[in-house]
Amino acid sequence: MVKKKNLSNPFSTGGGGVHFEAHVQASFVALMLTGGHAPCIPCWPIVEIKLQGKIDGFNTDDLVVVVENLNSNERRKLLGQIKHSIAITQGSTVFGEVMQAAWNDFKNPKVFSRDKDIIALITGPLSMTDAHNVQWLLNQARHTKDVDEFFRNVQQANFSPPKSAEKLEVIQHHLKAANGGNDVSRDEFYDFLNHFHLLGYDLGNEFGVVLSLLHSHISQFQQQSPQWVWSRAVDIVQTWNQDAGTITLSKIPDDLLDAFKQKVVTEMPEEFKAGKEKSKTDWSKHPDATYLALAVLIGSWNEKSECDLEAITQLLGISYDEWLKKAREILHCPDSPLSLRNGIWKVTNRAELWSLLGSRILDQNLDTFKSLAISVLKELDPTFELPAEERYAASIHGKTMKCSHVLRKGIAEGLAILGSQQEACDNCSQGQAEATCVLVIGELLTDADWVLWGSLNGLLPILAEADPGELLDVVEKAMRLTPCPFDELFSQEGSGITGGNYLTGLLWALEGLAWDEQYLVRVCVALSELASHDPGGQWANRPENSLATILLPWLPQTLASVDKRKVAVRAILREWPDIAWNLIIQLLPGQHQTSSGSHKPTWRKIIPNDWEKGVTHEEYWQQVSFYAELAVTAAGQDTGRLSALIDHFDNLPEPAFDRLLQVLASKPISKLPEEQRLSIWDHLTKFTSKHRRFSDAKWAMPDELITRIEHVAEQLAPTNPFNLYQHLFTGRDFDLYEENGDWEEQRKKLVTRRETAVLEIFHQDGVDGVIRFAESVSSSGQVGQALGVIVDSVVERTLLPSFLDSPDNKRKALVSGFIWRRYHLKGWEWCDDLDKSGWTPEQIGQFLAYVPFTKETWERASEWLQAQEYEYWIRTGANAYQADGDLADAIERLIEYGRPHAAIDCLDRMRHAKRPIDSSQCVRALLAAPSSSEPSYVMDGYHIVELIKYLQAEPSVNEDDLFRVEWAYVPMLVRDKDAAPQLLESRLANDPEFFCEIIRLIYRSKKEEQPPRELAEESKTIATNAWRLLHEWKTPPGTQQDETFSEERFTEWLQRVKEACTESGHLEVALINIGEVLIHTPPDPDGLWIRRVVAAALNDREADDMRDGYSTGTYNSRGVHWVDPTGKPERELADQFRNKAEDIENAGFQRFAVTLRVLADGYDREAKRIIDNHKDPDDD
Repeated sequence: MVKKKNLSNPFSTGGGGVHFEAHVQASFVALMLTGGHAPCIPCWPIVEIKLQGKIDGFNTDDLVVVVENLNSNERRKLLGQIKHSIAITQGSTVFGEVMQAAWNDFKNPKVFSRDKDIIALITGPLSMTDAHNVQWLLNQARHTKDVDEFFRNVQQANFSPPKSAEKLEVIQHHLKAANGGNDVSRDEFYDFLNHFHLLGYDLGNEFGVVLSLLHSHISQFQQQSPQWVWSRAVDIVQTWNQDAGTITLSKIPDDLLDAFKQKVVTEMPEEFKAGKEKSKTDWSKHPDATYLALAVLIGSWNEKSECDLEAITQLLGISYDEWLKKAREILHCPDSPLSLRNGIWKVTNRAELWSLLGSRILDQNLDTFKSLAISVLKELDPTFELPAEERYAASIHGKTMKCSHVLRKGIAEGLAILGSQQEACDNCSQGQAEATCVLVIGELLTDADWVLWGSLNGLLPILAEADPGELLDVVEKAMRLTPCPFDELFSQEGSGITGGNYLTGLLWALEGLAWDEQYLVRVCVALSELASHDPGGQWANRPENSLATILLPWLPQTLASVDKRKVAVRAILREWPDIAWNLIIQLLPGQHQTSSGSHKPTWRKIIPNDWEKGVTHEEYWQQVSFYAELAVTAAGQDTGRLSALIDHFDNLPEPAFDRLLQVLASKPISKLPEEQRLSIWDHLTKFTSKHRRFSDAKWAMPDELITRIEHVAEQLAPTNPFNLYQHLFTGRDFDLYEENGDWEEQRKKLVTRRETAVLEIFHQDGVDGVIRFAESVSSSGQVGQALGVIVDSVVERTLLPSFLDSPDNKRKALVSGFIWRRYHLKGWEWCDDLDKSGWTPEQIGQFLAYVPFTKETWERASEWLQAQEYEYWIRTGANAYQADGDLADAIERLIEYGRPHAAIDCLDRMRHAKRPIDSSQCVRALLAAPSSSEPSYVMDGYHIVELIKYLQAEPSVNEDDLFRVEWAYVPMLVRDKDAAPQLLESRLANDPEFFCEIIRLIYRSKKEEQPPRELAEESKTIATNAWRLLHEWKTPPGTQQDETFSEERFTEWLQRVKEACTESGHLEVALINIGEVLIHTPPDPDGLWIRRVVAAALNDREADDMRDGYSTGTYNSRGVHWVDPTGKPERELADQFRNKAEDIENAGFQRFAVTLRVLADGYDREAKRIIDNHKDPDDD
C-alpha cells in the first residue's frame, strides 16, 4: 500500500514547486486582506491560514484556510495540497501520496467535518485529459442526487467524456491503496468525491489570469502599486512557511495591513439628503379612530371568509358594508395603516397604532373581544380528523377551519398587544386588559384536550406573550392531567414530507418566555417535564434541544444572569435528574459548536435594542466549570454516567478533571464487581488509545494527563479474559488500531490480538467459554474467525453441524466466521475431509453458503446434495464478485430455485465486466423477480434498469420478451431519468389497438351504466402500470422506429383510435391523452415549430378535447421548478406561446391558436400572482 508520506515538500513534483506553493498561499492572504472569499466553501471571511498544517494533525498540509460566519461563529476549512504539476494516473506516486493524505484527513473527524469542510488539490497546468475528465467526475459527484445516479452517468459512453471511466478507476485505485488495500465502498467513495476539489491556478508566471485577478483585488485598496503589495505578501508567506506558522489578520505586519485600509468616505448628512418632510395623519384624531382601534385588536381578516366577516362585524358593532366604506377611505390615505392584497386585509404598524388609539377602547369593547377570541380560537382543526399521513392534503379532503388563518393569528397578536401594552387602555378599568388576556388563555387551555392544543400549535408563541404567567400555569397543569394531552401530541408526530410536529409552537412559546429572567426557572422545569414525556422522534424540535439552546454557555438565549441559570439547572437536577444529566452533558465544552438561536419575543420588548449576543470569556468559563463540576457530582458512582463522562475528559476544566479522576480511582469504584466496572475500563482504554494514536494532533491531551488516566485504567482492568478482550470484537477495527500509518500492518496486528484473546479464553474455559464469549460481544463473526485458527477437533465437533441451523444469530455468525477462516487456511481439503455423514441437507447447504461463491462450491453442492441441491442455492449469499469465471450456470440455478434477484445481481456483474450475457436467461430472471418471495431489500433497482437497457440495445432479443419485461417494470423505468420503456412507447405511437387497450385499462367507458365496482388487486396493478406508462409517454404517434415522423402513419393512427374509442365509449379521454403527448411533436420541415398535419388535427372543429389535453400537457411539462420572485420565467413563457399562436394562426390553424393564447394569458396571470405573493407587505 502507499504509506503516509510527508507531503509538505512541493519539490516532489519538479522544479519551481516552492515558488508556486508560496504564490498559491499568498493568494489566500490577499483574499483575506481584501475581503475576498476562498473557493468551494461558503463566502465567509477568511480568518486563519495555516501553512504546513502537519504540526496540527493535518495530512493535507500545504495550506489550511479557515473561514468563519460572523453571525453564528461557525467555521469551515479548506485543506489544500499544492502541486505545481501532477499526472492523475495509476502509476503516479505523487498523486498516490495526495490521495493517501486526503483519505487520512477525510476519515479523521478531529480535523475534518464532513458536509462542511473540503479537500482541494491545487495545481498548475494539467494535461487536457486530466483537467477535463477529472473535473467532470467531481462535478458529477456534486450534481447527481445519489451514488447510483453518479455511476450511471459515468458508465454511459454517450454521456460521459471518453476517459472519465479510466480516471475514475485511477482515483479508486489510489483510494484503495490509501484504505489499506481494502476496497472503498461505493457510498464512501461517492462521499469522498463530493468533498474533493481540483483547483487550477496559473500562478508562478507574470502573465497568468489568476495573478491579474489578484492585482485587481489589491487595486481596490492600492491603485498605484499592486505589484509591490503582492510581492510583499509572497515574501511574508515564504518567511512564515519556514516556521509552519498560522496567519491571522492580527499577526500580519503593519506595513501590509496599512496597504489595505479602507479609504474614509464622507457622506452628506441625512438631514440634507431628505426632502421636505411629508405631513403624517394623526390617526388619534381621525373620525373613525375608535373603529380603527378595534381593528388593531383583530389585526387581519379575509373578506372571502364568512366567519371572518362575522367576527369583525361582532367586534366593531356595525355591518360589514358600513365598515367597508370606512376602511376603503382609510386605505386610500397616503400613510394608511390598512393594506389589502388578494382579499386579505391587514392592519400595519399595530403596536405603534395601539399606543395612539388604545385610549379609545372601553371595558365593553374588551368584553366583546374576549368572547370573540375564545369562540374563534377554540375551534378545533378538522385536519386532526384525518390519519396523520394524510393531513398534508387536508385542504383536498375539505378539512379546513371556518375562520381563516390570518384572522386567528391576528386575534392572537391582538391579545399579545393588549397584554404587553396594557397602559395604552387608560380608559378601561384597572387590570381589565390583563384580566382579558388571562381569561382568554385560561378558558382556552385549562383542561384542553390534545386536539385543541394541536389546533393552537402555531399560535402558542404569540399567546404566551399575552400573559406569560397564565400560559405557564396552564402548561404545568396540563402535564399533570391523565391522560396528558402532550403524550398524544408526541404520538401524532410523523416523519418525512407528510409528517408533522404539533409541539413546535409550545416549544417556541417557552423559548420566548425564557428570555425574561423572571420566567427562566419555571420555563426550564416545564421543558424538563415535557422532555420526560418525549418518546423521541425524527424532528429536531425537542424539549431537550430547547433547554440546551436556552442555556448554551457561549450563546445563552436568555437575559437571565449566570447565577440564575445555575439556579435553573439545579432545579432541573432536583426534579428531573435524568433530563438534567442529558442537559449537563450537552452544556459541556465542545458539544455544540453552532447554534441557530431560539425563538425571540415579538410584542414584549424584553430584549434591548443594544443587546449583543454572546458572553465574556470569564462568563463562559464560569458556566462550563459549574456544569462540569455538576456533571461529576450527578454521575456519583453510576457506572453508566461515569463511562459517558469519560468520553468528555478532554473537554473538562482542570478541577472537574481532577475530581472525576479521583472518583474513578476511589475504592467504591475499584471494589465493584469486574462486570460492573467493565464499561468504565473500556471507555478509559478507548480514550487513552485515541490520544496516544494521535499524539501529534492539536487536540491531543498532554502525555502527563494521559499517563494519569492510564494508571487509573490499569487499576480497574479486568483480570478475567472473558471481560478483558470484549472490546476487541466490536466490528469497529479502525478504533482499535494503535497507531497511524500502515493500515494493513495494523489490521494484521489486530487479527493477531484477537487470535491470542480467543486462544486464552479457549485454554481457560474451553470451547463452551468461547461460545459464551461470542454471545456477549457485538461481532460474533470475528470471534469465529479467530477460533478458526485453533486446531482442535473438539471445536469442530461442537460447532459442526449443530450451529449451522441454530436459530440464534450470534451462533450463526460464530460458525460462519469459523468456516470462512478454516476454508482460507486449509482450503477445500479441510471441507472435503469433514465427516458429513450425519449432517442434514439443510446443514450441508448452509455450510457451503459460508464459503466463497465459486465454481468449486457449486460443484460440491451438486455432488454432496444431489437431488436436494436447492438447499445450497436458497441459502447462498451469491456474491458474484467472489466468482472468477463464468456465472451462467450459477444464474440458471438461482432462477430455478427461486432466487431471481440474486440471479439479476450476477447478470449485472457480467454486464459490468463486459462478459457475454445470455439474453433469454436475463429475460427469465427479470420476469421471475416481481413474483419472487425474496425479501424486498434484496431488489437492486439500478441493476434491473441497467439490464433492461442492455436488452433494449441487443438486436437479438425477442420483441415479445422485451415487451413483457418493460411492462413488468414500467414504474421503475418511468422513474429513472436515464431509462424509458422504449418498446412500449413505440407500440403506443405505432399500434392504435395497443393505445386503445391501455385507455380501456385505465378509464371506464361512458357507455357503462353499472356503478364502478371494486377491482381485484391484480387489476389495480395492471391499471396503475397502464396509467404510469401513458402519463410518461413522450413519443408522439407517427414516430417510426428510426425516429423519423410519418404524416401518413399519424393520420391513419389517429383515425383508427377515434373509431375504436368511439365504439368503446372512451373517445373523450383518448383525445385528451393524445393532446398531452402531442406537445412533443417535432417541427415541420418547412420551418413551422410543429408538424402541420398535427397542427391541423389539433385545429379540427371536433378536437376540443385534444386541445384541452395539449394545454394540460404543456402546463404539466414544467414539473417541479424554482419560483423566481420576479415572475421572469413565466413572462418569457407567455411571450413564447404568444409568438407560437401568431405563427399557428398565420399558418391557418385559428382554433389551435386560441388554445396557445389562453396558455400565454395563463402564464401572465401566474407571473402576476408570483410577484404579488413575494411583494413586501411594507410596500403597500
